[in-house]
Amino acid sequence: MKSLMKIGITMFKKKALLAPVILAISGAALAATSTPTETVKGRAPVYGDVGIVFRDNDTNGVASVGDTLTASANAFSDPDGDTATTPTYQWYSDDAPISGANNATYTLTKGDIGRVIKVGVIPNTDPSVTDPATGAEVFSSHGGAIDGSDSGDGTITIDSNAVASVTISGMSSPNPLVGDTLTAVATCTSGDDCTATSTIRWQIQNASGTGWDDIAGASASTYTIQKGDQKRKIQVVATK
Repeated sequence: MKSLMKIGITMFKKKALLAPVILAISGAALAATSTPTETVKGRAPVYGDVGIVFRDNDTNGVASVGDTLTASANAFSDPDGDTATTPTYQWYSDDAPISGANNATYTLTKGDIGRVIKVGVIPNTDPSVTDPATGAEVFSSHGGAIDGSDSGDGTITIDSNAVASVTISGMSSPNPLVGDTLTAVATCTSGDDCTATSTIRWQIQNASGTGWDDIAGASASTYTIQKGDQKRKIQVVATK
């Protein structure tokens, strides 16, 4: 009888020890894990608008080779509150990307003559923590006025026929002398001599020295200094 009781007690203990194991296995079976989602995405950054600022480096009053344009990207926003990083710039000539022109500032070259120049700017955020990290390209839509103001449509065109500069040759040095024949040489933005197709006006300093008066009849490319011109300066104006 005692043997039977020992056997019963032993079996009970074994069952008691197995119970937590069974419960643990049953509990684990109740926890299910889903298939992971794709990576979380945000929304693209945006620029409200882009303008350009023209700088007349040679102060000749026209867009010409060597003048510079600077892009101005405005009103950055990101629906997710991501921080802006350096934007991507691309300058265009007649809508074709200009190779290597990827800075905020662009210097006009001879190859730009007669072409419409504009800029596109792409907003960026940090690609290590944001997706997407780039937004849509925004093209310049204002600015570009010769006086550097914000007026204009956001483009610049170098007029190949515009007079970029005019110089005087043929005078004695350092002062022109009565009887000297002065010659006007006009250079267009193309770099070509355009004296023959320009309107020439020779001018003399007025008596008070505060302004300039056109010399009557002096509209040829040359002008011979008269005795009445003494003690006053001479200049020439060339226009197209």
